[in-house]
Amino acid sequence: MRPDPGRGNGRNNVRRNNSASTRKVSRSNNIKRKRRVRRRPNEVAKRRRRRKFNQALGKFIPVFLAVVLMVLLVGIFYGSKLVERYKYSGKYADLNEYFGVFYDYQVALIIDNVKAEEKGVYYKGNYYLSQDDVKKYFTNHFYVNVDEQNALYTTQNEVIKTSLNQSKDFCYYFGDEKRELSCAPVITNDGKVYFSLDYLKLFADFSVTKFDNPKRMVIYTKDTVLDKATVNKETKVRYRGGVKSDILKDMNESDTVFVLEEMEDWAKVQTTDGFIGYIEIKRYDMSGKESISIEKCEVPLEFASIKYDGKINMAFHQLFDVNASDFSDVPKDAGINVVAPTVFRVTDDEGTIKNTVNANYVANAHDAGVKVWGVWTDVDDEVSLSGILSSYNKRQEFINNMITMTQEGNLDGINLDFEKIPSESGSDWAEFLRELSVATHKAGIVLSVDNYAPTASTAHYSRAVQGQVCDYVIVMGYDEHWASGGVAGSVASIGFVEDGIVNTIDSGVPAEKLINAVPFYTRVWKTKEDGSVTADTMSVGKTAEWCTECGVELNWDDTTCQNYGSKEMNSILYQVWMEDGKSLEAKLSVMDAHNCAGVAEWKLGFDTPELWAAIRAYLGLAPAETE
Repeated sequence: MRPDPGRGNGRNNVRRNNSASTRKVSRSNNIKRKRRVRRRPNEVAKRRRRRKFNQALGKFIPVFLAVVLMVLLVGIFYGSKLVERYKYSGKYADLNEYFGVFYDYQVALIIDNVKAEEKGVYYKGNYYLSQDDVKKYFTNHFYVNVDEQNALYTTQNEVIKTSLNQSKDFCYYFGDEKRELSCAPVITNDGKVYFSLDYLKLFADFSVTKFDNPKRMVIYTKDTVLDKATVNKETKVRYRGGVKSDILKDMNESDTVFVLEEMEDWAKVQTTDGFIGYIEIKRYDMSGKESISIEKCEVPLEFASIKYDGKINMAFHQLFDVNASDFSDVPKDAGINVVAPTVFRVTDDEGTIKNTVNANYVANAHDAGVKVWGVWTDVDDEVSLSGILSSYNKRQEFINNMITMTQEGNLDGINLDFEKIPSESGSDWAEFLRELSVATHKAGIVLSVDNYAPTASTAHYSRAVQGQVCDYVIVMGYDEHWASGGVAGSVASIGFVEDGIVNTIDSGVPAEKLINAVPFYTRVWKTKEDGSVTADTMSVGKTAEWCTECGVELNWDDTTCQNYGSKEMNSILYQVWMEDGKSLEAKLSVMDAHNCAGVAEWKLGFDTPELWAAIRAYLGLAPAETE
């Protein structure tokens, strides 16, 4: 009989229940076990990855921290560098080094807004400048003779004289008048000459302000207008433009500076006490202009010249003795208004003069309305003027003789033809001209000087001084090629003539004082087969005759503006660059173009009617009746 399913045996029920329960649990466990079995590889991988990550992280963190630290250190380093770069330096410059003064007697010079390399001298409570610096910045008109222990300053009317190294009773002489001074006007030391600033003020226009620590002078040699600025905040003037540059001077608000040059962020400035440096543009405001007016000297250097109306036509007349001419051989229709006879010859080193003035010659010239300028020359004798030129007393004696002889001869002018001045006598020659000009102007005598066309070897003839103190300056526009020079060529090509005029003007001779002398001669050049070159100097007329006689054909040469001819005869090459009316017209046109004062001719006796016709046209005169 089947048991009732609802009731049954309790043990069996329990057993069945336990069995079922066991199977359920077992099944559940199997399922869980299967689930765990399926999940285990992922969990392991995760745990492995987690371990690796933790291991890597453990290694990375120190590296990361190290990198961060390194970045911080680099940042700090470069940040400090950046800060340091833009940090304003607080270092002050050594002012003695800045101004270049290392001894107590040295004085820094700030001249016309420039810190000069030159230094002044502080001596016994007074300020001095060297003669070289005086020449460079103030005036070159002083003449110093250390051997004679004197210093001269010659104006148009007086020779101002003082002695060197005065120890007491300080003074100078204005002509014969003694004038007192507060200190030694001129001193010497170690072979150099120094002028006191107080003495210099008598002769040069300038203003000066003096400062200490270190000693310095702010000098202006000309009236100046400066851009003025006012400091708007405390700042520094630095040696160069930049925050790292050394400090020259502290500047307070409202201080004044003069702006010399502005750049992008910095400006070059000068302080009122002479520091020249740089300041930031943002640290100042422009505040207008400042006018600097220099003080005028007590002895202005002004020269007035004797000037003839119209163009000069000056004919040199070479005469060797008293009776050589009575003026009757001078052309009357040549337009000559000045004649220059060679009547005074220096015959020895002591200045002895051979005087060949002919009273009738002078009187006849004056009757013809012609002025007479006596020529003083050193070319005919072997003499040296150096001893005369280097001594004040000898110069004055020679000048007095010149004035006396000129006045006794009733001459109108002095013409100097001193062609042997050595280069070492250049300053003596210049002073001689100054002192002679004082005497000639007081006497109403015209002073003129003959010169070579300018070259480096003749610079010591001081043409600038001539242009200042002389009434007329003559350029000898000839001897471009000279007879003994060994090279055949023109006596006066157009380029040579114009260069002589232009260079003389450029050297300081006003065009209205410049007379250009032209040659009335030329040369016939002879070149032998061995290459040796000689020449015969002939008048223009004689040269023309020679060309005709020898059959030398002349053709115009545009380069020299002369007629040129050549011919070989007896194995000798003959050449000539001809002076004639046409070549002279070319020279005269150049003189007109440069507004020269006139023309001179070397020499009477070499002239031709054709040449005088060209000169008359230059002077604006009608052709002569005999032409």
